[in-house]
Amino acid sequence: MRQWIGVTAVAAGIAAAAIVVPPLLLPDRDESDDSPASVTEKSARPDQPPGSALQPGAGPSAPGSGGASSGPASTAPASPSAPGGFTPIAVQAEDPANRITGGASAVACASCRGGRRVRYMCADCTLTVKVTLPSAGTRTVTVYYEADGNRSIKVRVGGGTARTFPVTGPDWTVPQSLRFTADLPAGEVQLTLFNDDAPAPDLDEIVIA
Repeated sequence: MRQWIGVTAVAAGIAAAAIVVPPLLLPDRDESDDSPASVTEKSARPDQPPGSALQPGAGPSAPGSGGASSGPASTAPASPSAPGGFTPIAVQAEDPANRITGGASAVACASCRGGRRVRYMCADCTLTVKVTLPSAGTRTVTVYYEADGNRSIKVRVGGGTARTFPVTGPDWTVPQSLRFTADLPAGEVQLTLFNDDAPAPDLDEIVIA
């Protein structure tokens, strides 16, 4: 009987030791910050995928902020260059700056480019047009006129030799044009239109281009 009592006492002591000792053997939970599970939780944030960590003070580069661009650099299209060349000069035949001699005169004209024209270009009549050219060169001269049938007109540049051009038209209300080239100097140029052999057509406008 005493032996059973002793065995029972020893068993009770072992059980008490088992209850007290295990908590002392468990790992300290305060060291969980260094555990692998904790490290994984810190590095795997939902808004920061692996390998995309930002340096302190850094942020995504905004367009034009100096950050590197993943695409090719864009270049603004070059503005087209201004067209060069000679700017055409148009002078109405009836312009007050022109000189009209003989019996010719400026009259109203509904079909003319400027609303008027120089009529009655007799054998003694002349029309002298004055223009100022910015540069010398070979220019295209266009004379707008109206005529009823076949006629001729002579053109003289400055004091040079006159050139004769045959012209024609269906009547006095249908504008026609005569076009030729001439070497013209820079500065003031005078073009004299006439026909000293027979009446010339009515004159509307002279264009130098």
